[in-house]
Amino acid sequence: MKSPKVGFVSLGCPKALVDSERILTQLKTEGYDVASDYDGADLVVVNTCGFIEKAKEESINTILDNVELKRRGKLDKVYVTGCLSERYREDLLGSIPEVDAWFGTMELPQILKQFNADYKAELVGERLLSTPKHYAYLKISEGCNRTCAFCAIPLMRGQHVSKTMEAILAEAEGLVQKGVK
Repeated sequence: MKSPKVGFVSLGCPKALVDSERILTQLKTEGYDVASDYDGADLVVVNTCGFIEKAKEESINTILDNVELKRRGKLDKVYVTGCLSERYREDLLGSIPEVDAWFGTMELPQILKQFNADYKAELVGERLLSTPKHYAYLKISEGCNRTCAFCAIPLMRGQHVSKTMEAILAEAEGLVQKGVK
């Protein structure tokens, strides 16, 4: 049986885009037909931003657009992940019940379970790039330890965790081997 085509919508910052690329890589390794858009997809994952009001609005509108496609029979499933889902999941569950599943920013294994896919730790540095071939983002850390009143990053991305210098260099070298400048 052919696996469904998985479309992806990645909103917000480059960190979210790197997260999306890593999810796509894991799914592609499991045999899924994946795309960094949702044209012709059977199901869609929306990776959201929840940082500023305009970004939250764009994320919610994108979710609603995909829920409408599902309602019209053009999509089978709509999954949501990312910062908006991490921070506002409980509110969103009641507001948009047509979404098939909600995931936070650190729930890659749970997303993969939804697809009956196994999390492969050996693929953590690998990414199916969605940027033009000559550049890619390199995520060197996650989260923040500061609790500034004006910022929600610790709520959405957790405490600050840096990659080791060796891991950063290995990922950079891997990107260069793919043609990234």
